[in-house]
Amino acid sequence: MQLFLYITAASLSPLPTANMMDSFDSPFTIEINGKPIAKVSDRDQSRTQAKVGAAGHAAILKLEDGNLSCGGWMLGRNKTEDRSFLPKQVLWFRVDGEGENKDSKEQILPIALEKSGDTYKPIFHGAHLIEEEGTVFASLMEESATVTVKMQ
Repeated sequence: MQLFLYITAASLSPLPTANMMDSFDSPFTIEINGKPIAKVSDRDQSRTQAKVGAAGHAAILKLEDGNLSCGGWMLGRNKTEDRSFLPKQVLWFRVDGEGENKDSKEQILPIALEKSGDTYKPIFHGAHLIEEEGTVFASLMEESATVTVKMQ
């Protein structure tokens, strides 16, 4: 008898532990290799891939019930992403407003902050953040970038 094991994104997420938080009281920024995740432009009408930028354009984020938000946008991975082990896109989803460009919170995989000593690391549904040529991805493989959460 042969047994096949299928791995899905849901099975890659870590089990909840005491040092994982899906809500956080203070606003913060996230830096990848010293560059902050930039806030999305108000001109963007629909989801767009997250980028890093200058400190003056850093996204001030809030984590509430596994949702990472900045203004009328939420940051995260799409539930309907490809199933390869390649890095996954980290996207800004527009969740305020009306019309066909509005996204639903249910389309976004949950995010947590992991406390390690005095520092925090964002975990994007079991994946660590990386940056490639200014664009933000979530890597399912081992952590390779220096990611810092800075309280505001």
